[in-house]
Amino acid sequence: EYFHKLLRDPSIDQIPKNIYSKERAFLESLSIQLKSINDPFDWKEVGPNDIGGRTRAIAYDARNADIILAGGTSGGLWKSTNGGQNWTKKTDILDHLVVSAIVQNPFDQDEWYYSTGEYYASLDGSGIFKSTDNGETWNQIESTKYDDIRYSSAFDYILNLAISPTTGSYFFGSNNFGIYRSTDKFETTQLVLGNFGQHKSADVAVTKEGVVIAALSSGFSEDTQTQSPGVYISRNDGLNWTNITPPSFPTEPNRSVIGTSESNPNIFFVLTDAGEDTLSLHRFDISDPDSITTSDRSNGIPDFGQIGTQNLQDGWNMMCKIHPTNPEVIFIGGTNLFRSTDGFSSTTITTDTSKYWIGGFGYDEFYYPNHHPDNHNLIFHPTNPNIAISAHDGGLSKTENIMAERVVWSDIDEGYNVTQFYKISIHPEAEDERIMGGTQDNGSPYFSFSFEEASSTSFDASGGDGATNYLGNNYLVSSYQRGVLLKWNYTNGQFLTDKSYIKPSGSTDQLFIHPFVVNPSDENYLFYPELDHLWRNDQVISITSSLNGGTQGWTELEDINTGTISHTITALAFSKNNPSNILYFGGSDISEDRNQIPVVKRLDNIETSDGELDISISDATSGSYVNDLAVNPDDGNEVIAIMSNYNVKSIWHSSDAGTTWIDIEGNLGGENGPSIKTAAIATTTENGTYYFVGTTIGLFFTDQLDGQNTVWTQTGTNSIENADVSDLDYRRSDQVLVVGTYGRGMFVGKVSPSVSN
Repeated sequence: EYFHKLLRDPSIDQIPKNIYSKERAFLESLSIQLKSINDPFDWKEVGPNDIGGRTRAIAYDARNADIILAGGTSGGLWKSTNGGQNWTKKTDILDHLVVSAIVQNPFDQDEWYYSTGEYYASLDGSGIFKSTDNGETWNQIESTKYDDIRYSSAFDYILNLAISPTTGSYFFGSNNFGIYRSTDKFETTQLVLGNFGQHKSADVAVTKEGVVIAALSSGFSEDTQTQSPGVYISRNDGLNWTNITPPSFPTEPNRSVIGTSESNPNIFFVLTDAGEDTLSLHRFDISDPDSITTSDRSNGIPDFGQIGTQNLQDGWNMMCKIHPTNPEVIFIGGTNLFRSTDGFSSTTITTDTSKYWIGGFGYDEFYYPNHHPDNHNLIFHPTNPNIAISAHDGGLSKTENIMAERVVWSDIDEGYNVTQFYKISIHPEAEDERIMGGTQDNGSPYFSFSFEEASSTSFDASGGDGATNYLGNNYLVSSYQRGVLLKWNYTNGQFLTDKSYIKPSGSTDQLFIHPFVVNPSDENYLFYPELDHLWRNDQVISITSSLNGGTQGWTELEDINTGTISHTITALAFSKNNPSNILYFGGSDISEDRNQIPVVKRLDNIETSDGELDISISDATSGSYVNDLAVNPDDGNEVIAIMSNYNVKSIWHSSDAGTTWIDIEGNLGGENGPSIKTAAIATTTENGTYYFVGTTIGLFFTDQLDGQNTVWTQTGTNSIENADVSDLDYRRSDQVLVVGTYGRGMFVGKVSPSVSN
């Protein structure tokens, strides 16, 4: 929902199909045009190194357990050569960063493949990539590229990859399609089970003896399915299939995942999201082709209540694995990671939680130590199968004994910088190295950066999905999903204490990543939107409150609004100087129709209850989403408004406090151009003013605005590369710009060019 609002093309009410590949082709063309221009800025990756990010793809090198390959869902493919102690990114600037699955060729173990696309987060894929040098370099398989934006492709969202260890045939499962087979290393592919639009999800696995297993989900209600949803096997390399779905299997399965056994290839398990928070787990024994036996183990999945349930979150987080030496030791993952030594055959809920509950949330503390909720994968050491690595929304965790009475995990995210930041901020004082940001499912890391090395320690200041944040002189404010605000005071100048929940208790209808803004000139003032109007707090420095929020200092300003309830306030910014205290705010039409021109307003006196001025952009595209407002730190009348949708005019500039606006999108506009998400105006002491914009294909800058002829040049091509830049924060006092990305962590740089532009 969040990304749909930000990114959708208003003319079709969709995120354009295959836009990921289109905008990378756009970037390549742009790079050719501007290749003679030197990059004047140096950017340092600052992590933080102790936090990973959402990971679905991971594999050991079968020959050498020190070599591990892993892929972030928006951070590219990474490699470790020392068992996960540290990591190096192996994808290049134009490679696809949305990694969904990875597999090693059993017949040529220097050959690897990774697939792309994440259906559950609407992150488009573009086929399959191949390495022939053990994961050092990667090239896209040309035949799997998809350049037609009119229809979906089987290469948009690939769930899983498999290679038969007996025949060498290649398989993949595709969302919205089914199971594909290839006999020439994915150069050509054939749909062998399912059909277009008939199955929202499709998983595939191959046993040690070459039996191919597939699980098809239900489709869309208006579609007639060629194959009914369920479980299928093929004993002739995917050419013919037998439906072995038992009567107890869900009739409309949302998603299924398959777990196969190394020690007994005739045994496998299928975990299924049956919808409406219902789980299904089935054991299959295919040793007798004429009499396949199945067992419904669904009632054996324990439920410890509250955070101790196994929540699959509509198929978002699912995994099913079997221990390599025992076909009855089963691991299933959702929000938590559960283990059973009897194939979940027992239906008696035990009070011995550690027998089952080995990761995710914790049964004696909120999070299981050094582990994380939302589990996606589990792999076993090739020679010592009790050593295992778990992949989840927090990154990667490793255990030396997954069969221990209480499993002990260690974090192995050092340098695996795939954290997905939504919003970021930097401390306002010069030379102060404190920064923070709100992340997807990894809270709000608060840490100190260095221009020499990435930070290795951070403190989570929010939990959950970290969101908008403010790092100030007197306090910091973090937030998590749906607008929950936490104020932290400083102890000894840096450490956090006295946490208070300060969201206005009467407010409703918060956005997933909900905006707010603090006045940097007077930190007593914080403004918090509710739909079309604002709440104001004028006592933030002294405010304390309870878990449910409070009323201290809050005033609901129903007269300061966007003018219509169909416009929800989605971005706010304060001026800092000449003049200070101006509040700019923008409203977007996120109603069901979503067809109104966005609203921009200005409030010159923040102590009043009305008096805002309408400074809307008359030429803005209807349905545009105002995602960011950036104000010149030296000139409060200069402001940039960012509309983040695809295929709209995205970058608008005003030098007179919004009285007039000029389109400065320039060479970043046009068909198949990127989404523009954020902006910063960086004034300097000796080098004039630089304008930066963060896009879905990297960071761009210019020092010369020229209306529609403005030329934006990419910076950070050897560091930030083509990462999705989600937020920027500039500190004028020492000219430091912080760059937050959705999938590659944070970067910092000095806006003091060393090379002539």
